[in-house]
Amino acid sequence: MFFRITLSFDWPLFFEIMGLVLFVLAAIIITSFLTIRNLRISYREVFKYQSKFDIELRKIINLLSKQIDGEKLISANRLVVKSLTTEEKKALLDTIEQHYLHIDPKSEVIDYVKETYENLQEIRRIRDSKAIVFNHKIIMFPFNIYAKILKMKTWELYTHPHE
Repeated sequence: MFFRITLSFDWPLFFEIMGLVLFVLAAIIITSFLTIRNLRISYREVFKYQSKFDIELRKIINLLSKQIDGEKLISANRLVVKSLTTEEKKALLDTIEQHYLHIDPKSEVIDYVKETYENLQEIRRIRDSKAIVFNHKIIMFPFNIYAKILKMKTWELYTHPHE
């Protein structure tokens, strides 16, 4: 005896399964697009404040080097701030803070130096907060998968741990 197996093809079930597969695939594609867009926007925000930070850092170096005869500030005046590493910028920030405390309060340009210093500190705090949010985002699922694909790295912070 031969057993005869016949398979009947159920077209409505096939279309339901294909519809479900297409729906899941569309959801994955849309989610991927929105996740990558969100990562790029967050990265751009940190980058924008990093650029503002570099500009303010350059301004304060120029202002303080005219007010104080510090060797570190005079040598820093010749540096390209944008090309410095984070550690070099941290050291420069420490030097600026030390020299800022020794400015003559009776100086004519003290108001502008003070305003620039306060702007630098505000931009540093905003940039670091955005960097913290970005850094946390790229270690969470599903952002971590896309961050690895896009080769995004964490941002270093300028805020000292005791602040």
